[in-house]
Amino acid sequence: MNTSVFYTDEELEFQKETRTFLQENIPQFVEPALRGDYSAMRKALKQLAKKGLLGAIHQKKYGGTEKGIVAECIISEECGKIDASVNMTRAVSTIFFGMPLSVFGTESQKEKYLPKITSGDWIGAICMTEDEAGSDLSSMQTKIIREGDEYIINGHKKYIANGTKADILAVFGILEHLEEKDPRKKITGFLVESKTKGFKVAEEYELMGIQGACCGRLEFEDLRIPVENLLGKEGQGFPILMSELNVERVVMAASCVGNAQTALDIALKYSNERVQFGLPISRQQAVNFRIADSALKVHASRLLTLEAAKYLDQRDMEQATLAASMAFANASEMHIEVSNACVQTLAGKAITHRYDIPAAMWRAGPVMWVVGGTTDIQKFIVQRQLYKSLKSKKD
Repeated sequence: MNTSVFYTDEELEFQKETRTFLQENIPQFVEPALRGDYSAMRKALKQLAKKGLLGAIHQKKYGGTEKGIVAECIISEECGKIDASVNMTRAVSTIFFGMPLSVFGTESQKEKYLPKITSGDWIGAICMTEDEAGSDLSSMQTKIIREGDEYIINGHKKYIANGTKADILAVFGILEHLEEKDPRKKITGFLVESKTKGFKVAEEYELMGIQGACCGRLEFEDLRIPVENLLGKEGQGFPILMSELNVERVVMAASCVGNAQTALDIALKYSNERVQFGLPISRQQAVNFRIADSALKVHASRLLTLEAAKYLDQRDMEQATLAASMAFANASEMHIEVSNACVQTLAGKAITHRYDIPAAMWRAGPVMWVVGGTTDIQKFIVQRQLYKSLKSKKD
């Protein structure tokens, strides 16, 4: 019997199976990964692949399950409940990199690379951010020229999640021979294997709160790739990235919900057990209202995320753009608020160990303000879509 007005029976069953599998098979890899053992992260991805959790949006013939974005959000939330860094690594590979390949790649590109991603044999990354190009992708300085049947890439990318350990990357830059005044119409994407001559990991960063994930600065010096590695068409890079970012934001919103739900569950249990002044601290209004506020925020964020995921599954891109940015803006701020409430409730117990879950959830929060576009950018998109809708009604 369906116990939710928002999920179908099939989705609820998938949620239950996913939660059980993840809780039984993933925690053993978390602490080694947090301590810098990236082989543990790769092993975690291989475990996820066994259950088909790297292929929800991909076709079955490439090792996917074709379950869609709602299923992907279920995976992201349940994985986020366990560890943000594992879910970040998974999502970057299968969604941030995998979705553009799945949607815009040629048949030969998909046959060559997607099975490696859905099996966990390879890890993918997407490369767009640079020193001068963050929210403003038109400011990209990475230059690409065509020479015969090859493209030559020169430039850099920074803050690239998975970038320092990725086997395959989707790299975007400015294709110089395109005669367009708007630089966005010159942005073009390419598939680059990390073993390609001219690729260099220049610096590796330690991400605040999700130490198990990798991130860094990458450089490309006279890197040559064949014409068949072009992703989509010349000059199509900007719409490819915009399409990817909608999905990325929804998936990361789901991860925030999962992280926050764990923080809430910990605080709820602890407040009912911790006794001070002869009573459980759950009897103190300052504490139990904090729990109530957290529950309201988590649930509201989950519903916003589910709405956006359903628009994406229905391919309603106009509604999806607004809903995705709403969901992520809300979830990124909610995550900070709820994890902070958890730390306040647990007090010293939350901050005494580097890898304790409450503190880890708290530290992971600021990362979500930045990934997929800052929270400010999400709010900018929300207001833009609202005013755009108002204008269309007047017309």
